[in-house]
Amino acid sequence: MRKTLLLAVAAMLSAPLQAQFIDNKSPLVTANNYLDLANANGRIVAVGDRGKILYSDDDGDHWQAAKTPEEVLLTAVCFADARNGWAVGHDAVVLGTRDGGESWTLQYSDPLGGSDDSEPADESMDDLSMDDIYGDPYEDDAYGDDLYSDDPYEEAAAAPVDTSGAPLLDVHCESRDKAVAVGGYGYYLETSNGGETWNKRTAALSNNDGWHLYGFAAAPASNDRYLVGEKGVIFRSSDKGQNWEALTSPYDGTLFGATPISDYQVLIYGLQGNVWLTANRGSSWAKVPTKLTRGVNDGTVLEDGTVVLVTNAGGILTSHDGGQTFSLRFLPDRESISAILPRKAGGVLVAGQGGVRVIEDVK
Repeated sequence: MRKTLLLAVAAMLSAPLQAQFIDNKSPLVTANNYLDLANANGRIVAVGDRGKILYSDDDGDHWQAAKTPEEVLLTAVCFADARNGWAVGHDAVVLGTRDGGESWTLQYSDPLGGSDDSEPADESMDDLSMDDIYGDPYEDDAYGDDLYSDDPYEEAAAAPVDTSGAPLLDVHCESRDKAVAVGGYGYYLETSNGGETWNKRTAALSNNDGWHLYGFAAAPASNDRYLVGEKGVIFRSSDKGQNWEALTSPYDGTLFGATPISDYQVLIYGLQGNVWLTANRGSSWAKVPTKLTRGVNDGTVLEDGTVVLVTNAGGILTSHDGGQTFSLRFLPDRESISAILPRKAGGVLVAGQGGVRVIEDVK
């Protein structure tokens, strides 16, 4: 009898936990930092601090916690379709999912001090902290040039470095088989077999100084792809990332992201409210006034063509003329926003220091 009871208890302990729906006011949603959002054919997935991943099937009103194998800070997520996606983060961690984000497996990592035979290593480096990446929203110059121009690793970055421990900062899903992840010190990873293997392609970019790569963006209806990063680096590919060319940058500070508006129009943005617009695929750029001194972190284009950018200290920039001019407002709590995603029901979801929240009116 006792053996039967012990077996029953063991079975209960080993059984998977039942799915738990939580609303968007739960501390799991609001009290954690979530740094990116992605749409998996109607399902919304959020990733963030300590390896946390949430998913919602009702536009962010209720959430469930995914099963994840890592506890590092996750910085970016993407989906190729309703089931296949990737998330990336610190220690060059790459997680893959084949069930729409409900469960994840570790596909790649490169922790500090770990062995990685794909490239020679001359020097080691420390992990970037969350503040290094996203800054302090309560400082007026949270994304100031001091963070980067006085980077203690800047001189070492000009030579080959050991990228172990470097964070991956963005990921792009090209298809269910192909994805690209980029990050600190020029980290560039690619898979063409659904994540079974990941290969470094750092040499594909003319980035010998190893500047951090922060944002990867795809034009909506062409083969153009854009990469932006530290020191204003901008790369463009006309063949979905097979080959890259460096573009002349209008700005020598850090760029955090790019948002294509059309096949020719692209916004880039970064430190101290800098936003730039091109109408010719990056051949020339015009500065867009924002009245901001805080970093601009992410952007999206709504169905009606409205462009929305989100910023440090809770700033929301909105444009109704294709990114030529923007209006500015702030969330009441002024908490930093790192990512934005349109909702089917209208409005947007934003992620950042206040967790994940719904903003019904951004216009």
